[in-house]
Amino acid sequence: MTDQSELWRVSTPEGVFEANLETLKQWISEGCVIPTDKVTKGNLNWIEAGRVPQLKGVFSGETTPVVVTKPVSPSFENFSASTSTPSTTAQTRVEPPTVSTAPIAGACKNHPEAKPEYVCRMCGEHFCKQCTKFVRGSVPVCPSCGDLCHEYRVLREKAARAELQGSGFGIGDFGRAIGYPLQHKYALLGGAVIYGLLLLGGFRLSALGWMIMFACISQVISEVAWGRFNRSFMPDLSSSSFWEDRFTFVSLGLGITIISWGPLIVLVFALIFGVISGGGVPASVLVGGSHATAESPGPDVSVLMDPEADPAKLAEENRKLQELRPGAQMAQEAEASKAEASEPAGFMMNLMPLLGAGAFIAFLLVLFIAWGVFYYPMALTVAGYTQSFSAVINPLVGLDTIRRMGATYFKAFAMVMAVQVVSFAISMIIYLMTAAFALPFIGDLVGNFVNATFTFYFNLVIACILGLSLFKCADRLDIAVE
Repeated sequence: MTDQSELWRVSTPEGVFEANLETLKQWISEGCVIPTDKVTKGNLNWIEAGRVPQLKGVFSGETTPVVVTKPVSPSFENFSASTSTPSTTAQTRVEPPTVSTAPIAGACKNHPEAKPEYVCRMCGEHFCKQCTKFVRGSVPVCPSCGDLCHEYRVLREKAARAELQGSGFGIGDFGRAIGYPLQHKYALLGGAVIYGLLLLGGFRLSALGWMIMFACISQVISEVAWGRFNRSFMPDLSSSSFWEDRFTFVSLGLGITIISWGPLIVLVFALIFGVISGGGVPASVLVGGSHATAESPGPDVSVLMDPEADPAKLAEENRKLQELRPGAQMAQEAEASKAEASEPAGFMMNLMPLLGAGAFIAFLLVLFIAWGVFYYPMALTVAGYTQSFSAVINPLVGLDTIRRMGATYFKAFAMVMAVQVVSFAISMIIYLMTAAFALPFIGDLVGNFVNATFTFYFNLVIACILGLSLFKCADRLDIAVE
């Protein structure tokens, strides 16, 4: 009998199953278990299968599971027993059976009038629930060959997903993204209320609200990219794994900000604190142009007070004294302006360093804003399907993903921009409608709350758009769609 400590449990949309390690690896190779399914062993905590060291090689294709073959197809019980005692039976590598994703039609093999509920993955026969055998309480096996059965409904959904994936990315996906959050009305309502309330609670609670928002966005991108369209987007806030992963969410959000808006933030701070100047053009150049000279020394008072002073020196010192009067200075500036008007080339030459520096700074501002707007959706996409901080802050990963996605990303980018424009317009309308409820020193609490709820919805729509774009390009991005 197999030691319970060696048994693994795997949670999939079809239910929770038990198997030893080799059987679990075979299920992974057959596509029955994907990296986001949760697994556990003994009394350990549940964890995503893709994060288990013993299973990573199977998901990446580096290792092939070893299974036992017999002259006849074994039943589910015999199969489990044989793989748990490999030392007594010859082992060979076999190719896992595949199930076609073409639309499945038919009826129960034994009851033609009954709708099939299970399909054998080996022989392909259809069976109703009455004809199907169940082992360990809920695992369906074929009554003819004893192999594992798939749910007929699941196979039909898989066929529909394969058809959807091959249909290309277009306006129909935009409609799916708009309706996606509405499929889970209670999760949408609860998440929007929680997010709106947290944003009203100061910086710490706002940071928690942003973390929950990003967790939802990340989950939507990941689930939709894998082809799971019916799962809820709200993370389990009562789960310990969510709070254990909170630093991951924070780091991913920080990485998105750094790679998308970091250059713009650095440039703005450099301008604010004077790190970047206008080229060091002195003010005298701007006032006096090419006629400006070094400031002459003041008049010599001793010459002015000496009654026997040389008349030439006395006239020179009187001229200096007259230049110090405000009226004389204004006259000099007027004369300088006239001279500059008559010599525009010289004036422009003096302004060129300043204008050149300003134009360069303006160019950098436009460039960095354009980069942030263009790359932000891709940074969000990379964070959603890799969950890796190093991948998010590496622009080569995002640019390579854009190259692989091709026109699909630019379509998704246009859809994201359209959603953001609509979101901004609705936000302005809400603030105008609720401006009368604004309170002194507190602000427009009603407007902020209502706007936050709409923001929650629109961010889910954006996440679904990005997830669908990945789903449609799964073959080019090596994403193993469910």
